[in-house]
Amino acid sequence: MQYQGMPLPVWAKFTICIVFDLIDMTFGRAMLGVGILTDVGNALIMFWLWGPTGLLAAWEAADVTEQFDGFVPTNTILAWAAHKKSVST
Repeated sequence: MQYQGMPLPVWAKFTICIVFDLIDMTFGRAMLGVGILTDVGNALIMFWLWGPTGLLAAWEAADVTEQFDGFVPTNTILAWAAHKKSVST
């Protein structure tokens, strides 16, 4: 059986994703030197929420300057995609 993520209501998962995106867009860009750690931690949280699809959030760790990934709401996009995938199957 494949891991499908934490059994929380969808609205709670979306709220968590939006909050983490807002943190990434504001404080995440200002914390120089810990950006990669927060990006990896963020990917683990998304995995916890959405299963293997959440690991796609790890792409943000590739941007070591923290200038581009702050403008892409990765968590919210993953939440939307994972929810659409679960509804369609």
